Amino acid sequence: MVLTLLVLTGLGVFRLYFHFDWTASSSSTGQLFALKILGGQSLNLFDSAPFGRMFWLVLTLLIFFCLALPWFRLAGGSIIALLVAITLFALHAIDANSTRAIPLEFELLTVLVLYLIYVLLTVIHEMREQKHVGRLLSQFVPAELTEQYRRNPESLAWSGEERIISVLFCDVRDFSTITQTLETVQLAQWLNLYFSFVSRIVIRHRGSIDKYMGDSVMAVWGAPAHCDTHAFDALSAAMDIQAELEDLNAQYRAQSWPEATVGIGISSGPAMVGPLGSEYRMDYTVVGVTVNVAQRIEAQTKKYKVAIIVSDRSTKDLPDQLFRELDTVSVTGRSDAVTMFEPLGPRADASETLLEQLDLHENAMRASKSGNWDEAYRLFSELRDRWGPAARYDIYLRGIDVLRNSS
Repeated sequence: MVLTLLVLTGLGVFRLYFHFDWTASSSSTGQLFALKILGGQSLNLFDSAPFGRMFWLVLTLLIFFCLALPWFRLAGGSIIALLVAITLFALHAIDANSTRAIPLEFELLTVLVLYLIYVLLTVIHEMREQKHVGRLLSQFVPAELTEQYRRNPESLAWSGEERIISVLFCDVRDFSTITQTLETVQLAQWLNLYFSFVSRIVIRHRGSIDKYMGDSVMAVWGAPAHCDTHAFDALSAAMDIQAELEDLNAQYRAQSWPEATVGIGISSGPAMVGPLGSEYRMDYTVVGVTVNVAQRIEAQTKKYKVAIIVSDRSTKDLPDQLFRELDTVSVTGRSDAVTMFEPLGPRADASETLLEQLDLHENAMRASKSGNWDEAYRLFSELRDRWGPAARYDIYLRGIDVLRNSS
């Protein structure tokens, strides 16, 4: 509104009438044309005498235009600006013979100036919103993926669809003991350090943070953006989490806080991805058996004394990696049992000793599955002494004893 008054008083105070006379054919001075100022009309906003009904009607219309613009988006604001311009034309056409204090061109110029300022502010606001959303999004997905979303929003799955993805669950072991050791404020700070540590590594490997659940982190590869290397990226992130965990524990020791030990489960397969929720709250997440498998096998890391467990489906996508078979477990929603594996590293980096031990382990697992208990017991005992960890092979040996006695 203030801008309206400034434009009307600044541009409309003086209305000068110009007249151009071409003198090239009649003047001996050599001038091509002459510019004559015929007159001017000065307006005084504090003197109401020159103002009539038209002045106040137009002023009211322009003030309404100022107040209405911020409530509409760009398309709506453009329509309002067009309607106001048409209305001004109509008013001048209806009352063409009356004396008007505000020339039509200045009224239209006011509308144009206000509209351009509105467009500029709208663009600035949208740029700030995009930057804000990008900053929030970058907390959950890598920066390069955030930029990809900006360039190609269609690459995101904003509606529910089935995708082949990889899911990682990272959970703190014996977290209940940690909660009893720390005060509430300290526990929150402890968790913030842990979540930041895991999330930073996940995003480094092009993953997305799906949610934090208590002391667990759920990360996803392959959603919302497609990813052909989702299994490899998830495994790489898990290996880095374990390799760099000492850096996190060094921060805990500096505060005299309990250190962290984590178990990680990775599963690959189909899942439904997209926004889920209600009219009160929506959340972009993934659901399905693949998620259940990742959570289920992560819970087995403590039992089998292993830092990372990978599902059988994930190992099929990683032929260049070596894995040691652990066991099979049942998972709700999956008809067949899930075979669990421990990652051992790239096949190309494996030593001859490691390959021999792995071959021995595979023979022991085959003997156990076929019911050849004596052979399986002998091989597991040898592996317990040669490879270990002993506690894990003790599980196999005790299991064979139980099966022997039951049969």
